[in-house]
Amino acid sequence: MAITLVTGPANAGKARALLDGVRADAAREREPLLIVPTHADVESYRRELAAGGVVWGVRVERFQGLLSEIVRRAGLSLRPLTPLLRERVLAAVAARKSDTPQLAARPGFVRALARLVAELEVERVTPQRLRSALAAWADAEGGAGRDRRGAELGAIFAAYHDLLHELGRSDPDQRIVLALDALRRSPALWGATPVHLYGFDDLTRLQLDTIETLGRIADAPLTISLAYEAGRVAFAGRAGAFQTLLPWASEHRVLAARAEYYAPRARAALHRLERGLFEPVEGGGERVEAGGERLDLGQTLRLLEGGSPRAELELVAGEIRALLDEGMAPHEIALVHRSPHTVADLLAEVLQEFVVPFELPLRLPFCHTSLGHALCGVLAAALEGQPGVSGGGRLEDLLAWLRAPGLVERPELADRLEADARVRGISSAAAARALWESEHWPLDTLDHLREAALRGPLALIERTQRELQWLFSAAHREQAHVLTGPQLDDARALTACMSLLAELADSARSAPRLAPNPGELLALLHELELPGESLDGDVIAVLDPLALRARRVRALFLCGLQTNVFPAPAHPSPWLSEEERRGLAEASGLRLPLPDSALNAERYLFYAAISRPEELLALSWHNATDDGDCAFPSLFLEDVCDLFSEDPRRWRRTRAASSAHWPGPGPAPASWRERELALASPAHEPPLLQPLQDQQLLAELRQDRLWSASQLKNWMGCPARWFLESLLRARDIDPDAEPLVRGGLAHAVLKDTLAGLRRDTGSARLTPTHLPQARALLHAALAEHAPRFPLSVSPERIPGVRRRLEADLERYLECACEQDSALEPTYFELGFGFVEEPDSLPPLDLGHGVRVRGRIDRIDLTSLGQAVVYDYKGTHAPPPDKWLAEGHLQVALYMRAAEQLLHHETIGGFYQPLAGRDLRARGVLAADTGLALDCVRGDTRASEDLQELLEETLALAVQAAQQADAGLLEARPGTCAFGDGHCLYPSICRCES
Repeated sequence: MAITLVTGPANAGKARALLDGVRADAAREREPLLIVPTHADVESYRRELAAGGVVWGVRVERFQGLLSEIVRRAGLSLRPLTPLLRERVLAAVAARKSDTPQLAARPGFVRALARLVAELEVERVTPQRLRSALAAWADAEGGAGRDRRGAELGAIFAAYHDLLHELGRSDPDQRIVLALDALRRSPALWGATPVHLYGFDDLTRLQLDTIETLGRIADAPLTISLAYEAGRVAFAGRAGAFQTLLPWASEHRVLAARAEYYAPRARAALHRLERGLFEPVEGGGERVEAGGERLDLGQTLRLLEGGSPRAELELVAGEIRALLDEGMAPHEIALVHRSPHTVADLLAEVLQEFVVPFELPLRLPFCHTSLGHALCGVLAAALEGQPGVSGGGRLEDLLAWLRAPGLVERPELADRLEADARVRGISSAAAARALWESEHWPLDTLDHLREAALRGPLALIERTQRELQWLFSAAHREQAHVLTGPQLDDARALTACMSLLAELADSARSAPRLAPNPGELLALLHELELPGESLDGDVIAVLDPLALRARRVRALFLCGLQTNVFPAPAHPSPWLSEEERRGLAEASGLRLPLPDSALNAERYLFYAAISRPEELLALSWHNATDDGDCAFPSLFLEDVCDLFSEDPRRWRRTRAASSAHWPGPGPAPASWRERELALASPAHEPPLLQPLQDQQLLAELRQDRLWSASQLKNWMGCPARWFLESLLRARDIDPDAEPLVRGGLAHAVLKDTLAGLRRDTGSARLTPTHLPQARALLHAALAEHAPRFPLSVSPERIPGVRRRLEADLERYLECACEQDSALEPTYFELGFGFVEEPDSLPPLDLGHGVRVRGRIDRIDLTSLGQAVVYDYKGTHAPPPDKWLAEGHLQVALYMRAAEQLLHHETIGGFYQPLAGRDLRARGVLAADTGLALDCVRGDTRASEDLQELLEETLALAVQAAQQADAGLLEARPGTCAFGDGHCLYPSICRCES
């Protein structure tokens, strides 16, 4: 046997001893293999060896690389299933053989089954051996339930092997086992290549099998470094691996703990923490520092308590930012969480906010790349109604495809399609395609994909491969660019997807029943993930405790120390629990591995994490969730605090959930100081946008402009909002609001109703005798105009909304007929200032260079030719006392337009509600004209008062236009939207009330 076992605590210098052996092997030209746990460890130890002068002759690999080398030397040519394809094969088998086929369709069921199958393959259990063992177990238990469960598992495992034979493939773990068995039969296949393993404290059964095969059978020089000390509680979870390795070892080297591992300032505290964690207190008394030395825990061991998950991470980010500002390199800092993927989004947001460079090695979903998004979109749009495709193609699917880089030479065409579709309420890919093809070229690719799906799964897979290649090449045609950033993601996505599609096509040819239907193909593409890529440059690593075991750092931040997070709760296997494994071994002799103690494993992970830093260890937790529920810290914190006579919690730093101030120990950056000053400013004094300085923009503002009443009102409400909506002219991509569409239809219907009444009777007056005919005209006009006004994007709402409008207009006609006004409706929807319309009147000139255009809903005339203006409203008619305060300008402007452009004496103007409980018009009427109208008290005024109100309102309009010409942009969030104190465009204006 040629196995050397090196054990000791985490700070015993095992890595140094192992690297010395690697260098010695390289010096003797033995071309050793150094095996480490992660990709980052591979790069780190390659650099360390190169720094020591070892560049050639040493290969640094992960354990998977060692297994691949074993398969290569064993000469196996049988192709294995990919993990994704293995799950698909198992799902197909379970669907036919399981007693609960509905469960077999669930990913969790299949993944648990895949783990059990992998375990059986490593233990070299054949289907026949499993069936006989399960039968013996069922007989011993004497229960029908055991018999059915055993028969189900045995049938699934046997059918899986049969299907592998039919496919001409092997299970991934089975392939490795076959390679190991080949080495056992022919040890010379490996040769004399030395192997050094470092950082594998949680050795799996397959890894132990590999070690035994290489070291005991092939007699290869093999050195294993294992963190272990006999009798210590922290190492109880690794005792099984040590006891397995010890009999195989020809040499066992025990290394002692080295206090020099830690920086001088932190040595006493961190070394004591490493040596005493989880150890019982001798004599039941309180621990004291060795030699009576007082430890500076505040600088070495920091406890951070947040009032929420975000507050906790902000404390951590503030501490990290301070270390970076003091000169510590990012790669010398590690941030550890038991499950980093559960806090990935929040953590990334906080670290970016604090300008902390970091690397979060998460797997990227294929559909989150631009290439994957486009491919999934075109398939969803094309395969609507095909087997397994649920929900049908959406507008978003078609747009995802059309926006693929390089597919459409003018990307703005896709933006225009989205805007038109949303305004029209189109939500399906089919309707959006029709809209596109009415203006542009046919989208034949959708038809080609659909035809391929009708020909069969293999044809669809092959067509998808062609479409994938075309989508990738579209952005790079006739170019020779070096791929960077997201383009590299697309290249990785192309490779991964082509590999998956090739696997699916191969399996479809070998076993047609495994071929995915269109819905399953889409689901597989959505489930496809790309492995995380390491970032270039000096960054902080965000890791789980397992990924940190082979590294040393200066500062470590261990976050999320919560109950049921760290330590993580045990998760019993859904297949063959510990009790069932014991029963199976007793009844049949088939011994499957028993699960290790979850608490012992978690204790070791915590020990491994806290022993990695050399200068600073920070432990963080939060006391409440985002919902305000209580959250409790991990009991591991108590184990840490109990080690010291002075409670480290005395120096803990806290941060409230609602705090917005700088959380770091160092000075706040300029951006945070500005933020704090803004938060401290009085709420009633919102920041002002600076007046415009750009001369070209000011010239555009001062050019001959036609204002509308609504634009002037928007300026008075918030100049910044007017600037965004009127000058930048951003197009709204949402459908018109239902009240707006309803108003447009109501205006058109009333115009045709009154015009038809005048045509048929000679007068448009609404009188009791004209009510039946007015109703008939109303119904006819509504039927004619309704198709042009989409009252709702939801088809099921349209009948109800239309009927409600019809009822409101009928009620208005009834009220108007009851009043029997002497006024004659004369002008309907009268436009002025619309130079593009041949029948439009000229613009209204208010003087001072201010010109206005608009459309007057209705003008009624007296027998003397005096005019009364009406502006239709929904339910709210503002009284004249609020015209100036709230900026209601329409009626005043329309009254002046009737005087100036039609040369009528204007004696009144009203806002006329068309719905609601009160249908009385609100406005002003000259009292000395002798005209009798049913007015609200206060709306009838002397001619001088009416003219004064009119002049004040028009002066307000002129003032607003002049402010705009001067570029005096002011943010007014208190009146920006609906007077609720909130900015309508906060992400652009960045103004808070």
